[in-house]
Amino acid sequence: MTDDLGLPGRRELPPEVLDNLRMSLREGMGKPVRRRWPIVAAAAAVVAVLAGALVTTVLVRDPDVPGPAPANPDFALDLPKAIPAMDRCWAAIRAQNRTAGFPAREEWVPQFTVVPSWTSVTVVAVKAGDKVFFCETTEMTVTVSDPNAAPSYAAGTKAAALLMSRNGTVAGVADPGWTGMEIFGRAADFTVTSDVKVFRNGNLFVELSQFKPSRTTYSVGPYTGEPGDGVNVAPYGLPPAPEPAVTSIDRPPPSVPGRDTPAGEFFRTCVAGATETLPDEDGYQAGTLLEGDDVKVVVGRFGERSVVCQGGLGYREGTSEHYRVFADTNTDPRPVNKLRTETLGGSEQGLPGRAKNPFIGTVPRTAATVKLDFGAGKKVDAAVTEGTFAIWRPDGIDTENPDAQVGVVVLDAAGAMLHQGTLPLY
Repeated sequence: MTDDLGLPGRRELPPEVLDNLRMSLREGMGKPVRRRWPIVAAAAAVVAVLAGALVTTVLVRDPDVPGPAPANPDFALDLPKAIPAMDRCWAAIRAQNRTAGFPAREEWVPQFTVVPSWTSVTVVAVKAGDKVFFCETTEMTVTVSDPNAAPSYAAGTKAAALLMSRNGTVAGVADPGWTGMEIFGRAADFTVTSDVKVFRNGNLFVELSQFKPSRTTYSVGPYTGEPGDGVNVAPYGLPPAPEPAVTSIDRPPPSVPGRDTPAGEFFRTCVAGATETLPDEDGYQAGTLLEGDDVKVVVGRFGERSVVCQGGLGYREGTSEHYRVFADTNTDPRPVNKLRTETLGGSEQGLPGRAKNPFIGTVPRTAATVKLDFGAGKKVDAAVTEGTFAIWRPDGIDTENPDAQVGVVVLDAAGAMLHQGTLPLY
């Protein structure tokens, strides 16, 4: 695994370091604060309360299905991903002495996998006898839902969340009467809706969100296929999932990235304050730090994955701290890449003169300097830290052309050219 990430060889970490990592893993896994949703449609004439029928376990009885679930065009079962993920989950269960609460490993039958390319999260829906649970893995962590926990159904339905992880996973059972499901997530000033497919062999669903469930309020309802007409809440409030049976850092990094530098300190503050998720956040090396008027931007790298975190008092309304995480979802890694960011300060405060636009990217780790040419005589040399660079975009350049390009030359410490080309301005 360390070879895939370009990291040095594995060595044991001190117990106190592992304890700190485990504490970090558990942060944010508490239940989200529930609040009443506005009634926005006739179907929501009664606001769903966060109570419902409780059962001692989720029963999924299909005794005539001896092996993996039958083919379903809306779902995939990637066995090369599912088997090692389940092995890791079982190893974590054994390591935490939780085997008494789970069926034996040989009884586990994977139903489907969710393995999106834009994140390191893998989720396997598992059945064993009459129990169902979810096994979630990342490059560093394992989380397993509790097959014996009593789920809280959304009032008036048989829909319930069985797992909500800090990595954005929301998994559970849908109401058997719904052929499809809508899930609304409301986090801070964001509202996101998703049409979620339902796996009929047990009415299971998995939704991977980019928001932390601990800071998100969810509502669900049957998918109708009709336009939402501005509706930003589903008819039934979704109660929090039971606590996972297991949460574990089973593959800690060979060395823990430092957080005692200005860049490291802000990375920790920013990621903790953001609503967006960042799986394996403890594995990211803090790179270049960019500072402005009451705002900061930091770049992080973990293997081939990159992230930008930005915020401070000068972000958004300018009266309270606000942070955002922009993970690089590029599935085609390139040696030189521009990362997504957002304007800090400025127009949203009615002060366009204070607007600051970061220009941020990643380069080979052997790079020392990046020379940027924005045209119109606007040239900037950027220093490189941990294979990252970040500058404030110069004023007075052409911002009207959506296809504008920036010239890029990357040099190593000896001045040898590693790369020459262009990056998009936007």
